[in-house]
Amino acid sequence: MDLWFSSLFLVVGLFLSSSAQTPEECKPLVTPLSMADPSVMYGRMNFLVGYVDNGILNDILKLTESSWVNISMSTSSPNDLVMAQHNKMNGTCIRSNVTANIEGDTAKVEMAKVISTFQSLPTCDGCKVFSINTTSMNINNLLQKMNFSSPTDKPEFNAHALYLMARGTTLEESDLEVFKKQASCLGFTREPDFHYNPENEFCKEDEGVMIIA
Repeated sequence: MDLWFSSLFLVVGLFLSSSAQTPEECKPLVTPLSMADPSVMYGRMNFLVGYVDNGILNDILKLTESSWVNISMSTSSPNDLVMAQHNKMNGTCIRSNVTANIEGDTAKVEMAKVISTFQSLPTCDGCKVFSINTTSMNINNLLQKMNFSSPTDKPEFNAHALYLMARGTTLEESDLEVFKKQASCLGFTREPDFHYNPENEFCKEDEGVMIIA
């Protein structure tokens, strides 16, 4: 029996060591893309797969049935993007419009005392992978706007998320595996926290409650 357990642990150890990405393998997967031409991000993108390392944000993902965003040019500045977000949570559509300011290869969004910066990473054609760092000074303000039933006792936090978005609603298995490798490089070694179910409908463009930042 001891020999059987030893053999099992050896096999598991070999599997884990072989599946882990080396720094050399990770570099091309997680090097941010240039945002010098914001137009490459314009248009509708559906949220398909995601990871997050924060409990309250994970709770929000668990309530999310579908989510999409339309990114367009801002009329106020060539370095700004307008992001119209549409989330279906527990059967309710919640939408918001935010402006993202681009500085170098990073975009910054602020809404209800929650600041997020994101970078675009290499991915498949018709897809976008965003590495997102979020700082909340009081996320209860945002939860209240989203009609969450109860506030959190830890409203201040820093969090990291990794989202894959696409023009379509499905993803090739090979593209998903590349995304999981990117996640592993960034410290997410589990299965995704969110994986879109194609049976779930998306909110229509003008449907639901509008959150004012």
